[in-house]
Amino acid sequence: MKRTLVAAIVSAVVWSTGAVLGQAQATPVLRSQEAMVALDRYLETWNSRDPSVWASSLHFPHVRPGPGAFEMSQTPEQYAAGIDFGQTLKTGWHHSEWVSRDVLQAGADKVHAAGAWQRYAEDGRPMTGSVITYIVTRQQDRWAVQARFAAGPTGIDAPAAARNSAAALAAVDTFMRGWNSHDPKPLAAALHYPHVRIGDGLLEIWKSPDEFFAGRDPGRQRTWFQTRLDRARVVQVAAGGVNVTVSFTRLGRDGRELARDEGVFLVVLRDGTWKLQARSTMGS
Repeated sequence: MKRTLVAAIVSAVVWSTGAVLGQAQATPVLRSQEAMVALDRYLETWNSRDPSVWASSLHFPHVRPGPGAFEMSQTPEQYAAGIDFGQTLKTGWHHSEWVSRDVLQAGADKVHAAGAWQRYAEDGRPMTGSVITYIVTRQQDRWAVQARFAAGPTGIDAPAAARNSAAALAAVDTFMRGWNSHDPKPLAAALHYPHVRIGDGLLEIWKSPDEFFAGRDPGRQRTWFQTRLDRARVVQVAAGGVNVTVSFTRLGRDGRELARDEGVFLVVLRDGTWKLQARSTMGS
């Protein structure tokens, strides 16, 4: 009887431990699925042609950095006021569909997803398309799009894509050297402005180098000795913008690993120069 009871207890513990581990392993998958649902809601509400309904699919403050001009919207009302579906309808647009969506990175409350959409006329004729990395976050138990890192329209040829990819990776290297310089000036020079950073649960934007110097980001350089870039991979490329996923490690003076992180950098071409326009990291 005792052996049977002990066996039953051991079996229950093993089953319970396995169930907990199974749930933990499934969590990133579930978070990714929830982010995909949020992206579906984003495009469905766009197709509603109602600015207020479309704004309901977003988190605020909200921003769409890209090669062109952009501004941050603080509220749904402010965002909706700037949307004119009439201009889009004049192009012959009827609705938009997803071409692809791929989860790049998944954190506790944030998912980076590369998406490509296509616009269609009423007769099914394909129109313009675009490649964007979506920053989808969970706030107050609701998943929604926090930001859209817009690389730009689709249709770039292979040689141009190769050139732009190489230029973007070089810009990432310049940025990392700025981080490791412990000098805010080369770091600020590696950025385009307005510059967007999403990390630590915050969405920050600096409109100029002076605003960057006055912010908290330069001081973060002094909390580690070196940042090691472990991986940089181009995931989306267009004529004026490239999205790059990165993984990196913070190191102490003795070479000890202090922390690891990953994120996505939007690198854009502006004024003849490729620099970082926006970045979103899972942690620091």
